[in-house]
Amino acid sequence: MTGIRDFFFNYEAKDGVTNPTEYPYMIMSRHLLTVITCWPKKPKEGLNARAKLRAKIWVIVQKIFHMSLCLLTTLGMAMYIGLHKKSMSFLELGHLYISLLMTVVIFSRITTLCLNPKYRAVSTEFLTKIHLFYYKDDSEFSMQIHKQVHKISHLFTLYLTGQMIAGLSLFNLTPMYNNFSAGKYKKGGLKNSTFEHSLYYSYPFNASSDVGGYIVSNICDWIISYLCSTWFCTLDLFLSIMVFHVWGHFKILLHDLDHFPRPANLTTFKLDNSNITLTSEKFSSIELGQVSEKLKKCIEYHRKIVSFTDEMSEVFGPMLFVYYGFHQTSGCLLLLECSQMTVAALVCYLPLTIMLFQQLIQLSIIFELVGSVSDKLKDAVYSLPWEAMDIKNKKTVAIFLMNVQEPVHVKALGLAEVGVTSMTAILKTSMSYFTFLRSK
Repeated sequence: MTGIRDFFFNYEAKDGVTNPTEYPYMIMSRHLLTVITCWPKKPKEGLNARAKLRAKIWVIVQKIFHMSLCLLTTLGMAMYIGLHKKSMSFLELGHLYISLLMTVVIFSRITTLCLNPKYRAVSTEFLTKIHLFYYKDDSEFSMQIHKQVHKISHLFTLYLTGQMIAGLSLFNLTPMYNNFSAGKYKKGGLKNSTFEHSLYYSYPFNASSDVGGYIVSNICDWIISYLCSTWFCTLDLFLSIMVFHVWGHFKILLHDLDHFPRPANLTTFKLDNSNITLTSEKFSSIELGQVSEKLKKCIEYHRKIVSFTDEMSEVFGPMLFVYYGFHQTSGCLLLLECSQMTVAALVCYLPLTIMLFQQLIQLSIIFELVGSVSDKLKDAVYSLPWEAMDIKNKKTVAIFLMNVQEPVHVKALGLAEVGVTSMTAILKTSMSYFTFLRSK
């Protein structure tokens, strides 16, 4: 028990770790991502050609399974809506439409991430090069930021995993409780009613009034809900962890710029034909060489961070674009459902509404961290002691200053910056559409 408690609730970065994947929050992320075939694992060393081929085939089979399951659930749900649309209430239809929108989001994640080799390349680069584990020994401040980001990542992993389990349980246990409280599990309890489900599909058997069919469909609902919540929450978790580390890199770069060395000695000179003596800071010839190396190191570090952020935008951009579109549509629909103010509507939709809005706000604020910290770079670069440098180093600072003018943002499909501005626009638009529909 002590080992389990230490694994989950010891937030400090342990010594003796040789790889970032050995940290508890990365172990949890690995297990969750492996379920949906999104962990960029390498083939084990020492495997023969047949074993490697078998492992490769197994990964392909898993990808085909997820794609097929997503298509089947989408088709089954669409068929159910088409067959029962006229006999369903607005409350039930809203539930099905939101579930259908979720399958669209999952389909986009499977096609743009699970089947995309660029996603594996970016994930591997993060785990082997970008993770702050590889920078923690560069300086005392780097170690401090590494520990801070480690704690944030660990707590966020626990929080999002707990949120996923809570949402999954609430989603599936609510209809089961409704069936139980209505006495439908008793012999002859159905009478002229049907079982309530968490998900509705057109099954080739009777899942509405047959007990055996209900049990099978309920098991399927739990499995599909678990995979759906994993696709939703775990990829958000992994992406957020990447963003935390990018934020940490910018903090280290800012610290290096703020503590840039200044000239060791003051230079004194007199004005021509005057007794006025002035002093100025000038780097010596030896210091200029050190300044040049320091500037080069900062510029390369900045280029490396920006390059990885651009790769993240390219890979995760389509996913984020669809995700924002989902929040735009579902937000309006959920508000419309909750506006009925009935007990059934509030019990069914209020927790989901709060959770989805919270996810949108949470993800947007996390991405805004990168933009806000990178926006400070232009002031930090301008504050360098460029006036004490020679012409060559001054030109280098000028080019560096040009490159840091624009804050760094991850963009959704290269169009919208992922952050608080986009989040605010989505919330405002959802409220506007909701008000418009309520007035009809």
